Amino acid sequence: MAIGTIIIACCPGGLASNFFTYWTEGDVTLSVCMTTASTILGIGMMPWCIFLYTQSWVSMSTAVVPSYVDIIVALVVLLVPAAFGMLIQWKAPRAAERIALVLNILVNIGLAAFLVITAIAFTPIFKSSWRPYAVAFLYPLLAFIFGYCVAWIFKRTKQQRKTIAFETGVQNTALALSLINLLILQGKGGKGVSEMMIVPTIHGFAVLSEGFMILGLYWAYKRLILKEKGFASLKKNSQANLVANMEEEEKKTTVDSTCVSPSVASVKTVDEAVQTGP
Repeated sequence: MAIGTIIIACCPGGLASNFFTYWTEGDVTLSVCMTTASTILGIGMMPWCIFLYTQSWVSMSTAVVPSYVDIIVALVVLLVPAAFGMLIQWKAPRAAERIALVLNILVNIGLAAFLVITAIAFTPIFKSSWRPYAVAFLYPLLAFIFGYCVAWIFKRTKQQRKTIAFETGVQNTALALSLINLLILQGKGGKGVSEMMIVPTIHGFAVLSEGFMILGLYWAYKRLILKEKGFASLKKNSQANLVANMEEEEKKTTVDSTCVSPSVASVKTVDEAVQTGP
């Protein structure tokens, strides 16, 4: 179970982060770049991190971890569609936005279906104690908060803060489960490998549920609170414009009266001069 937790923690960013970034009006370009960069770096970093964090278990017991070749092959396979998507974004940005919207929805539906099938195939996963649930639900939530706070400390924009938060909290659950399923298909580990799926599977449900919860809260905040602020600012601007218009009218009246007074005085002077003429 601990090795399964380490595997999901070492995975690069998941595609669900792009979906949540898009629907919370974050920086989608930054999200795609971070996901791609983490996947590229994961080719070297993920095997190294898994080796570093699991060597005590492997040396002290019969624990099994995914081979480094399997990890590298899986990451390289992930890079192919990412590179293809970046090419479309470069050549046809408008078409890329439409394709990204459709694919984001399909990917999340596929991920949810994958998690459901995994849960049905391994029903003992949900009969675990409270500890895997606590780890699986607290990990992405704390990662969201940590990523947002770090971005805020470095004075990133609101869009970038939301993007970095999702990229920090969303891991590639499908990759982790695929690597563990590969061990099962290879007949390695027996029951111990099945237990490795507990945290990654629950983590997948936790990320989706927490992500959609954040998405719902964001849109509720935007529709209710920001709408009220918009009405308040509009009312304030209307009052300010009314006051400004009144001041302009007063200024015009003052200028007109100033212009008329000398004319009247000059007319009176001419009349007096005519009356007292020679």
